[in-house]
Amino acid sequence: MMDARRVWIATRLAIAVPVLGLVVAVALAVEPLLAEEGDRCSGQEARLAALDKLDAFAVKPSGSEEVKESANAAECVGDGSADSWLSSSRVYTYGGSQKELIGFYKRELAGLGWGGEGPDPRPGDVRTCFTRRSELGWETLTITFRPGEADATFRTTAEAAVDGAKIGC
Repeated sequence: MMDARRVWIATRLAIAVPVLGLVVAVALAVEPLLAEEGDRCSGQEARLAALDKLDAFAVKPSGSEEVKESANAAECVGDGSADSWLSSSRVYTYGGSQKELIGFYKRELAGLGWGGEGPDPRPGDVRTCFTRRSELGWETLTITFRPGEADATFRTTAEAAVDGAKIGC
C-alpha cells in the first residue's frame, strides 16, 4: 500500500512541477507587456513639450487677452491607461462676437495647417474644433465658449492621443 501512495505522489509531482514552471514562465513573459500598457504616459515628454508650445496658442484675435495664470501646462490626462491623452489649454477674453472669433480662427489656423472638423458651427454652439497632423501625430484644437459671459470668454484646448492617433471632436 505504501508503494502505491508513493507512486501516486510522484505522478502528481511529475505533472505539477512542469505546469507550475509553465505558469511562472507565462507570468514573467506577460508582466512587461502589462506594465507598458499600464503606463502609457511615460516617455511622452517631447510630445507634451511640443503640445504646450503649440503655435495655435500664439494665435489670438486683436482685442483678446489671455486670462492671467490660465495656462494649463501640458499633461497626460487619465491614469496612464489606454484611455489617457495629452492636453494643454489657455483661457482668453474677447470683446467681439463668437462669429467673428470663429472666422478669425478659421483664417489664421488654416495658414498653419489646421483644418476645420465637421460642419460650420451654428449660432449658439459652444465648441468649434480644428485638427492637423504633425510630425508627432494628430493634434486637435477645440475652442470652447462660455455662454452667458459678457466678455466672450473662451478656452483653447489642444489634445493629442498618446499613440498619435486622431482624436475626434
